[in-house]
Amino acid sequence: MYDIIFINCSRFPFVDWIRSRRKLYETRTRNTLRAVVGQRVYLAETGRGRSVVRCSAVIGDPVVASSRSAWRKFMRAACIVPGSVYDWKPETKKKYLYPVMDVQPVPPFHPAEGVRHGRVWMEYNGKEVL
Repeated sequence: MYDIIFINCSRFPFVDWIRSRRKLYETRTRNTLRAVVGQRVYLAETGRGRSVVRCSAVIGDPVVASSRSAWRKFMRAACIVPGSVYDWKPETKKKYLYPVMDVQPVPPFHPAEGVRHGRVWMEYNGKEVL
C-alpha cells in the first residue's frame, strides 16, 4: 500500500518537475505531510481534471523556513516562482519544505478512492485504474 500525495498542477507542472528532478522539495504552509515522512508515496497531479499518479518518491524530513529570507534560499530548488500564489505571503509564519527523494516514474493511472486525509493525501489500497 502506498499513500498518495496530491499536488496542484493547475498553474505549474510540479509533478513533471519532480519527475525530471528539477523540483527537489514539495512545499506546504503546514506540517501536513508528517505522517508520510520516510515513506515511499505516489505523487498525483491535480488541477487539470481527474487526478493522475505519475511517479512515486520517498518524502524526507522537512526543512522549516521561519522567515522570508530563509524561504528565499530554497525557492529555486522548490521551483516556486517569486510573487506566485505559492510564494511567501505577509501572513505566512512557516513554510515546510519536504525533500522529494528517490523519484521513480510509474505508468500513469487514475487512483480509485481511498481514505482521504483532507485534500493533501490519502491512504490508497486500491487497484491502479486508468
